[in-house]
Amino acid sequence: MFRIAAAVSRSLPSLRVSAKPLAVCNSVFASTTQLLSPIRTFKTKSAVKKMCPDCYLVKRKGRVFVYCKSNGKHKQRQG
Repeated sequence: MFRIAAAVSRSLPSLRVSAKPLAVCNSVFASTTQLLSPIRTFKTKSAVKKMCPDCYLVKRKGRVFVYCKSNGKHKQRQG
């Protein structure tokens, strides 16, 4: 990989500075995004209700939560 970047930087002097860092940044960025997984947060509403048959209500610490087994977008918190 370094040999290719060196060859490109010799043939195109205007890209000499950006040839190697772009390759390094892309590989670091790709490995970071693979480790991160999307996390669904709660929608905070004053009135919560079930959106589908798989949704269920849970009461904890004076709050009402709605969880869904099939769709994570249905998560809600009253408050």
